[in-house]
Amino acid sequence: MRVVFVALFFTIVVLSSALAEGIRIGAAGVGGAFLPLWIARDKGFFQKSKLDCEVITFQGEPVLIQSLVAGDIRFSVGGFSSGINARMAGADVTAIAVFVNTLPYTLVASGKIQSADHLKGKRFAVSRLGSVSDIGLRMALRKLGVDPKKEAVILGVGDQSARFGALRAGTVDATVITPPLTVTARKMGFNVVTSFQDAGIKWAYNSIVTTTDFARGNRETVVNFLKAFLEGIAFVHKNRTESMRVLAKWMRLNDQEALEEALSFLQRILESKPFANEEGVQAVLDATAETNPKAKKFKPQDIVDMTYLLELDRSGFIDHLYH
Repeated sequence: MRVVFVALFFTIVVLSSALAEGIRIGAAGVGGAFLPLWIARDKGFFQKSKLDCEVITFQGEPVLIQSLVAGDIRFSVGGFSSGINARMAGADVTAIAVFVNTLPYTLVASGKIQSADHLKGKRFAVSRLGSVSDIGLRMALRKLGVDPKKEAVILGVGDQSARFGALRAGTVDATVITPPLTVTARKMGFNVVTSFQDAGIKWAYNSIVTTTDFARGNRETVVNFLKAFLEGIAFVHKNRTESMRVLAKWMRLNDQEALEEALSFLQRILESKPFANEEGVQAVLDATAETNPKAKKFKPQDIVDMTYLLELDRSGFIDHLYH
């Protein structure tokens, strides 16, 4: 009997190993945009797709991409621009999905500013000149009919806390922040002018990146990973209460109103079909070219490969997740 039990035990172990492929995934933080990844992990979607995934959180995009190129991880879930910078430096990387195709900022201003016309001639805070927050603000102002060169004073102030502090102190008239800080801003009497998504800004922001070599040699693994991630996205869109619970866990956020705000925003910006938006990719390339002329030689299709995602879409897999 003992021999049979031991044999059965090892049979189970061998079968489990055959069914689940070990993969290490790197995440650029625990921010709200990465919720589909945490849900895929917590809800067993990776195991469902025959993957045994270890998710590693990195502090900083450069280290994340370096680990990808070195082969320490197989997928990078983070900022799209870091992948572009790596490609410019000669790394053989490609984006296989872009799940946020806009900038996740909201323009907030003093209570006296009630319309876009009131923004003209005002002072705006960004993290630093030339940063994504700066570029995005200029794009938003143009959409609102304000010339950022002639009708705005843009100041590099620092991170979100510093920018919001400058707004509170009256040092600036407006700044860009991300939810759920928007809840605090409204409570303090500041005016939410527009979200960058509502302003129609296209920008490849969050993506899944892998190496071209790994993708070509492990197509089934790439497709299975995308299946799990897509199921995570669908879960966010379909299961509000449980998604908030997972969000609260990973962001260590207990404020119910803030959680509601953060999740509502995520449901608006997370792409159910995370194809790269050509205009958004080109916007990142153009911005990168300001400091790295090599970017001018690249076209959007040179740095993204949507064939794996397209395969899943054509099969009906994504649509089925929402039925």
